[in-house]
Amino acid sequence: MKREEILALCASNSEAIAAYIESLESQIKDLTQRLTALESRLNQNSRNSSKPPSTDYFFKGKPNPKSLRKKSGKKPGGQEDHSGTLEMIDNPE
Repeated sequence: MKREEILALCASNSEAIAAYIESLESQIKDLTQRLTALESRLNQNSRNSSKPPSTDYFFKGKPNPKSLRKKSGKKPGGQEDHSGTLEMIDNPE
């Protein structure tokens, strides 16, 4: 409802204003219940529900999910002189 409509209601009668306020209060109550339900679902993780650990998300306050392994300094891949493939033969066993 726009501001002009609300002002027109105020000028006309108080019963319409009371009904409008009641409808807004019921809407606030419904939205508050929905917000509470959504927040409780958001606060669930694998420790306090039956959800698997793979559904846990990273939140502030939890430890950093980075790996604890240290880099070795070696280059990735195989040895330099190794070709890495077998030659094709006519009669494979």
